[in-house]
Amino acid sequence: MESLILDNISLIILLPLWIFLIIMCGRFFSVYVNRGIIYILTLLSSLLGVAACSFSLLNLNEAVEKTTPFINIKEFTIPFGLSIDKLSLIMALVLYVVSFAVQLYSLSYMKDEKKSYKFFAYLNLFNFAMASLLFSPNLFQFYVFWELVGAVSYLLIGFDYKDEVKSKASKRVFLMNRAGDTALLAGIILTSYYMFSYAGNYSFVSLGFEDMNASSTLLMAYTSTPLFCLICGLFIIAAAVKSAQFPFYTWLQDAMEAKTPVSALLHSATMVAAGVYLIIKMMPFFTLNPLVTKFILVIGVLTAVICSVLASIETHPKKILAYSTSANYGLMFMALGAVNIKIALIVFIAHAFIKSALFILLPKEKGMSKPAFILLVISVLSLAGLVFAGIGTKEMLYKTFEFYALIPYVLLFTGFVSAYYITRFAILVYQNSELTLKTDYVELFSYLILFFANAGLYLMILGTYHLAEPFAAATGGTALALLLGRNNCLEKFNKTPKLLEKFYNNIVSSLYAKISQGLNFVDTDILANYKPVLFISKLFVKITNWIETNIMNGSVSFVSSAFKWISKRDMLMQSGNVQTYNAYAFIMVAAVIALVIVGYTLLFG
Repeated sequence: MESLILDNISLIILLPLWIFLIIMCGRFFSVYVNRGIIYILTLLSSLLGVAACSFSLLNLNEAVEKTTPFINIKEFTIPFGLSIDKLSLIMALVLYVVSFAVQLYSLSYMKDEKKSYKFFAYLNLFNFAMASLLFSPNLFQFYVFWELVGAVSYLLIGFDYKDEVKSKASKRVFLMNRAGDTALLAGIILTSYYMFSYAGNYSFVSLGFEDMNASSTLLMAYTSTPLFCLICGLFIIAAAVKSAQFPFYTWLQDAMEAKTPVSALLHSATMVAAGVYLIIKMMPFFTLNPLVTKFILVIGVLTAVICSVLASIETHPKKILAYSTSANYGLMFMALGAVNIKIALIVFIAHAFIKSALFILLPKEKGMSKPAFILLVISVLSLAGLVFAGIGTKEMLYKTFEFYALIPYVLLFTGFVSAYYITRFAILVYQNSELTLKTDYVELFSYLILFFANAGLYLMILGTYHLAEPFAAATGGTALALLLGRNNCLEKFNKTPKLLEKFYNNIVSSLYAKISQGLNFVDTDILANYKPVLFISKLFVKITNWIETNIMNGSVSFVSSAFKWISKRDMLMQSGNVQTYNAYAFIMVAAVIALVIVGYTLLFG
């Protein structure tokens, strides 16, 4: 059974890569590749992923791992392979379900796009990168595919690279994510260094996920508390950047410049999920110090509150959904801060299905079919916490923090505001769209996949909660949005939050300006005119100049001159006379014999 599961997972990982190579190599060598075949292969790869993950999830009893040494440097070995457990299978199943729905929707969305083949190639490459990340056995392999996920997301967001706005947005997203990538790499290097220096078992150096409990215990034993918290903080920062958490949530707004299928795929269930997945995998580290888990909790609280408020004053539909994504991932961070992985996973799955459906149902231009709008309203009510899986997630999360000091009130506030802004989102879509009876059945079917997934999750968690305060808060937020929308007061109501937003922006920008001016003053007026600093800097420049001129350049010149001298002498010796060459040979043989005699005499007297 284990080999069967491993073979299935290997197939669903490599199949998207194979399809990507077929498409890109075919175009590169000017070989005709039928679009229909591309579409069928892409959809089949995602369907196969759903089937394989479901089969493995039902039959897997314990974690399975298969690795082979990839890099060997003395005792240091980095293996490469697969690690399969319940968590990775659940995340991969959500990935492939959402991917299948988005790819199906893309058939209609991209039908008039000349380079749709490239778009589907990128979708396949993204699935390969994300699946490989989920099934990575250690942090080094995890980091490789973490970077690949970021690179492919850059390609997808900047797909219309000739559009200057979208091109710049993709660059900003890419650069912002580099901060998280740097933090992750620094955390990996520091942890691996301490494992190499102090762990008796060198297998810990590769930071395998199976050894996380032992690695975390050793790291805490051989480092001080501040250093341990710093290393954990680097991993948390990496996760916060990837999951668009405070204060790094701004990149998700830039990512909304991408095409709607890209937004539905990358920023609801896949790319932003990598941060949450990293936190869960590194939980053995974080639970050793309560300050670290509190830090995760605080990040989640700040993100949920700030992004919920910002979503309530945003008017662009996709950006409302982007702020909503950050806010909901803030709720996941809160659950992880309370070390409740199960609730975080349930919130993740529900959000993935609901948010992907909302993106898919966004009107392309101004027209929107009535069935699509009805389905959009159902998804809106689910995200608000009034129907289906949305109810359960809010209630279960509230129950987790029931005995915390202020967190229940934060959850009620964010529940009220999220219900308000998502209902307001539906009102804005209704006001700006012309409802027609014309229906695109491919898009409708892609939504129904996500709808049934949402309903299925609701049935699974139905018996684990009861209606309580979050439902009342969601009802209040929805009622307020409907009341203001009916009286055409939404825009008037937004003026006060807009003033708060301007106040926040002005304070932050002026604060940064003051800090910059202060640093500039220290640099130009103090350090630049301070004689000891000037003397030391000039002395350093003189020393480095002398080293470069006399040692570095001098050694190169000496070697060059020596070889020239040897070459000249060699040319003089090569006279072309046979007798001269015999004389050289005789001298060399005589010298060797003389050296042997002298050496023998010295050794044996």
